[in-house]
Amino acid sequence: MENIFLGIIQGITEFLPVSSSGHLVVFSNLFNNSLNTYEIAFLHLGTLFSIVVFYYKEIFNYFRDIKELLKITQLIIVGVLPAAAVGLLLPIEELIDSSRFILIITFVSYCFLALILIFIEKFDEGQKTLSDLTLKNALYIGLAQSLALLPGISRSGITLATAISLKVKKTEAIFFSLLLGIPTIFGAWVLTFLQSDNQIETSFLLPVVVAFISGLLAIKILINFTVNSKLQIFAKYCLFMGILSLVTYLVNL
Repeated sequence: MENIFLGIIQGITEFLPVSSSGHLVVFSNLFNNSLNTYEIAFLHLGTLFSIVVFYYKEIFNYFRDIKELLKITQLIIVGVLPAAAVGLLLPIEELIDSSRFILIITFVSYCFLALILIFIEKFDEGQKTLSDLTLKNALYIGLAQSLALLPGISRSGITLATAISLKVKKTEAIFFSLLLGIPTIFGAWVLTFLQSDNQIETSFLLPVVVAFISGLLAIKILINFTVNSKLQIFAKYCLFMGILSLVTYLVNL
């Protein structure tokens, strides 16, 4: 039952700018049932399929235009490289599985994310589309995405905020943010799977399905709140989660 609940948490929080990994860290510690990086990465597969299903028409359209397909592929590759490099060079798995200060890191990360979300609401919406993005723009967004390897920093939140600051139209910024999530999530799972000795348990398949369904709902919510300039609501929630992370750490001392 706890794994199903964590599947719901993963699906909802993967796309909302509130950090899915931060939630999994906090709630797994509250339940005294800490997930390892393998289980977290496995849950991410459910949300990966959410992106593909939700945007299947837009993704399919790119395959109709070779020029546009090559352009978006280049942008995605450049956008993914920073996070991939950081993930390979830094001991992220050890940080999540072994660090006794992970809740403190999560607390600081959540506070930082809240400030970013409050700040980005002050920007006027730009009109750039994905066709207007340069490789330099994609690199900036990718560098921001690398921060999301820390629990408490939302991948969707930090990439969305960076894209908006670069004057990208909000709906386009959301789409590109989620497109970056496809290779990022899949790559993280493959890397974790290869480095892990854990076996795939059939009991964990249901939480993945739950994560998929709740992920579809979360994408709709993200679009609605972003377009209507309500990101500050998520900022307040991130502050709450940061405080909860700090309290959980102090209680477990």
